[in-house]
Amino acid sequence: MEITSPDFRLITKRLILRPLTLSDADDLFEYQSVAEVVTYIPWPQRTYEQVVEALAKATAASKLDYEGDFALLGFVLPEENKVIGQISLMYKSKENQTAEFGYVINPKYSGQGYATEASAAAIDYLFSTGKFRRVYAHLDIRNSASEDLVKRLGLRKEAEFKEEEFFKGEWTDTMIYATLKNEWINR
Repeated sequence: MEITSPDFRLITKRLILRPLTLSDADDLFEYQSVAEVVTYIPWPQRTYEQVVEALAKATAASKLDYEGDFALLGFVLPEENKVIGQISLMYKSKENQTAEFGYVINPKYSGQGYATEASAAAIDYLFSTGKFRRVYAHLDIRNSASEDLVKRLGLRKEAEFKEEEFFKGEWTDTMIYATLKNEWINR
């Protein structure tokens, strides 16, 4: 099933990953409006209206057919039918068969392994499409929780860049953690 289908689902032990819809705005606002949550995210602390606007744009563009495409999946606690976080998947290079992923979680649910579980399912999915042989995460070096997550997944550190990005008013160092399809399968 295509990621663009409203019926698309990735099922994990505790979560359902599915395309976000406008009806998820309340759940997203609960964490996208928190300054600490968006510290390392490339968008600002959002008002409810900004959440709805960003969600409308993302859902309209959500696909992974061509280089430059991206998809946004919410990870949902089935028993509560609540979006507790989101995974961004980006088709970075057709020639190099590369995808990038990113994640954010509602802090009420952090520290319980949900973001790791959702990220693993997303990486499994990316490799299962047959389009990608390399998947990576691009992290702010100050984000130790995110670095811990990719290490738990078994991704390897490939690079560290000094003052690579002018991000939210300051020059920041970044790093890349990645895995190849054969590494992921054999981990």
